Amino acid sequence: MRNGLRSLVVVALVLAACSHENGGSPEQSTLEDVNHDGKIVVLAFGDSITRGVGDGPRPGDTPPGSGGYPLRLQTLLGVAVINDGHSGERTTEGLLRLQRDVKDTHLDYAILVEGTNDLLVGDDRHRAVENMRSMIEAVRAAGAVPLLGTIPPLCCDVERSRPQTAALASYDEDLRTLAASSGVDLIDFYSAFTGGRVAAYDPDRGLIHAPEGVHPTAAGYDVMAEATHKKFLRH
Repeated sequence: MRNGLRSLVVVALVLAACSHENGGSPEQSTLEDVNHDGKIVVLAFGDSITRGVGDGPRPGDTPPGSGGYPLRLQTLLGVAVINDGHSGERTTEGLLRLQRDVKDTHLDYAILVEGTNDLLVGDDRHRAVENMRSMIEAVRAAGAVPLLGTIPPLCCDVERSRPQTAALASYDEDLRTLAASSGVDLIDFYSAFTGGRVAAYDPDRGLIHAPEGVHPTAAGYDVMAEATHKKFLRH
């Protein structure tokens, strides 16, 4: 196991144990020890939005350790949630990294959230969807349960300066279709931010750093954690 990911695993397990000792969420029993190794581990996999960039007063703020929605989710669930976010990553790179990382962690569940960077550089969204399909297969091949997340809305400066972001709604709709056809649970982060699948995002809600327009604020990461928590409770 690579040292960086090993450290994330250890930190997640320690923090989860502390959360449980201090009265962690009573709903944690709804999750299964899928691989029967005596503990429940959730891998949060993705790009800078999973890493937690923006989890502070400025859009470029990055927590020194785990942050973003994974740390909040760990507190809500009372089980280990590993933050495996890598800033700037596109789905082609992410697929290769995930195939390595699933071998390094004894995960039970994996939350897959990528594609924002593909859209920002104008990559083919259909290729990104196929990469996400391959990620689902990689998680299943590792004996774990995949969950697929739509990507949060983009707004403000980035939306004005990069017309290719118009593909976001189509990409997220493709992800909803992929989740249904693959039989995996979908966490609809886009709808959690906008209030609906086709609703416009309102920058005044304060969930995304404006005018930067890409990364959630601390309040936005709260929304992501709550949406994920609700999905696990129904799992």
